[in-house]
Amino acid sequence: MKLYSSITYIFIIWIVSLLVIFYLSFYSLPHSGKFPDDFFRSFANWDGGHFLGIAEVGYSQKFQYAFFPFYPLFVRMLSQITGNYLLSAILISTVSTFFGLQILYRLIIETFDKKIGEKTVLAFLFFPTSFFLLTAYSEGLFFFLTVSAFYFYRKNLLFWAVVAASLASATRLVGLAIVLGLWVDILGRQGINRRNFYILFAPLGFIIYCVYLYFQTGDFFYFLTAQTHWQRTLTAPVLGFWETIRQISVGGFTGVSINIFLDLIFAVFGVGMAIRAFRFLPSIFAIYTFAAVLIPLFTPTLSSIPRFLLMIFPIFILVALIKNRYLALGYQVISLLLLAYFSTLFITGFWVS
Repeated sequence: MKLYSSITYIFIIWIVSLLVIFYLSFYSLPHSGKFPDDFFRSFANWDGGHFLGIAEVGYSQKFQYAFFPFYPLFVRMLSQITGNYLLSAILISTVSTFFGLQILYRLIIETFDKKIGEKTVLAFLFFPTSFFLLTAYSEGLFFFLTVSAFYFYRKNLLFWAVVAASLASATRLVGLAIVLGLWVDILGRQGINRRNFYILFAPLGFIIYCVYLYFQTGDFFYFLTAQTHWQRTLTAPVLGFWETIRQISVGGFTGVSINIFLDLIFAVFGVGMAIRAFRFLPSIFAIYTFAAVLIPLFTPTLSSIPRFLLMIFPIFILVALIKNRYLALGYQVISLLLLAYFSTLFITGFWVS
């Protein structure tokens, strides 16, 4: 696999910048008190603790079925070599991000050009929630699998595209958006035939997890039931927006409602980009973007939307395509400020997304 030096340099600058922010914030600012006062362990705050727990002992609590299995399974496998679950989790996230960036850049320069490729990588790495790519979260691995699936598909390496999509669907529910993108595109171009029928196995990872859940709980889709632990139930997408606006109007502009307000802004941004994708991007990217934005909106809360948007790489192509330099500069400044703010909150134990 060819490595691009410009992307490697950008990655190094990004990771060093985040580590400096993490270190200075952890040792100079007050903490939430919800997690151990340990810098390294802080990389597994919030959901990271659940991923590590699943990796170590399996699904010990039923609500943990909301977390798809491939990332913690991978962590468990690597820990047999490293002897440390947290180190394994961070290594998987970081290495996956690095190679995912190389694949993303190559995918974009073959569709657009090098300038757009570099701008896309910059927009992605300096998105406000990109720090999750360095933590014990599944974002880094899912990003790698996503761009791999689309890259292999573009190169007509359908078998490997199916493998990547299948693993992605066992990593996060939104992996099904990848499957949808591949299916719609291949149906429109070739139809299903003897040479490509195995594209139908793209959601195999998701199906295997559903079968596992059935044997454990009697419910193929128990991961949806498990989401009620975080007040997530299936609703019409518009209800999440309505409930968020109601909470802001009732609660006043307190610290809590500021986070809720930011969730709303990011959700509007995501929907806007999903619509814009159909005008400026290849249809396969547009379909993936639309589905990936839509899936998390089927809940009565917009919580975590800023983190969910990080995984939708076509959004950052759209950012790179912005021609108005003042608009582009404004986006960059706001994104960098929010990245520093969110990173500080996370490493000190406060909820971000």
